[in-house]
Amino acid sequence: MKKLFYRLAVCLCVIGGLVGCSKDDEPGGGEGAMYQVTVQQSGDYRSYIKSVVVAANGTTVVNENTGDKFKGTAILDDDALAVPSVTLSTEDSAIEFAVSGGVVDGDDAVVNEPMQWVVVVRKNGKEIDRKTLTFEDGKQIATDDLKLYYK
Repeated sequence: MKKLFYRLAVCLCVIGGLVGCSKDDEPGGGEGAMYQVTVQQSGDYRSYIKSVVVAANGTTVVNENTGDKFKGTAILDDDALAVPSVTLSTEDSAIEFAVSGGVVDGDDAVVNEPMQWVVVVRKNGKEIDRKTLTFEDGKQIATDDLKLYYK
C-alpha cells in the first residue's frame, strides 16, 4: 500500500510539472509575439501637440491607417495623430514591444478643452492592456505621459 501511495504521489508530481511547464502561454514557443496598439483620441485633441513612438524588437511596425512600414521603430508626430484613431501592428513576431507618447498644450493663449487617449494593446490578438489618459489645458512636457513595455 505504501508503494502504491508513493508511485501515485510521484505520478502526480510529474503530471503537475508537465502541466506547469507548458509552453501554451508563451507565444511562438517563447520566440516572440504579434503585437498591436490602438490609440483612440477624443475631446479637443487637435488643439494639443502629440507624439507616439512604437518600438518592436526583431520586426517591422506597420501603421494600419496608412500602410506605412517602419523598421523596428515607428515615430508618429502631430500630423500623423490628427485622426481620431491610429493602429500600429507588428508585421511578424516581436521579441519586445514598447509604446511611449507625450502630449503638450498647443497654444498658451487659448484655453483648450481636455483631450483623452485610450490606448489598447493586444498580444496575439488578445487584449493585454488598456490605459486611459486625460490631458488638460496648460499641459507641460513630461516624460511619463505614456510608457508601456511588453516582453
